[in-house]
Amino acid sequence: MTKIANGYVSPLGQTSTGRRFDLKYFNVGVLSLITILGAVYLVNINDLTVQGFVLRDLKSRAAAVASEKMENEEAVNSAQSYYSLSNRTKNLNMVAIGSVEYLSGSGVAVAKK
Repeated sequence: MTKIANGYVSPLGQTSTGRRFDLKYFNVGVLSLITILGAVYLVNINDLTVQGFVLRDLKSRAAAVASEKMENEEAVNSAQSYYSLSNRTKNLNMVAIGSVEYLSGSGVAVAKK
């Protein structure tokens, strides 16, 4: 007569002398491995999601800074334009330069020290 254990047919009178492979411990190990890998997967997915939100926020802030930079450059260009400068100089009530007379130093004696 034979005994069937774990799909292995052994005669009834024989006992196994080595360590027997126990499926109970194997199943517990596989279940714990699956649980640990599932938890690691969920933590990684959560981290990637958070990084995606941070990246989207940083991109929107970069776009706002770029827009503000363009507005500031436009303000500087308009302040430095010839039309703006000429209008501001007209409002200063300055007198235009006419003929300029220069002093000449001919025939002037200078003492040495």
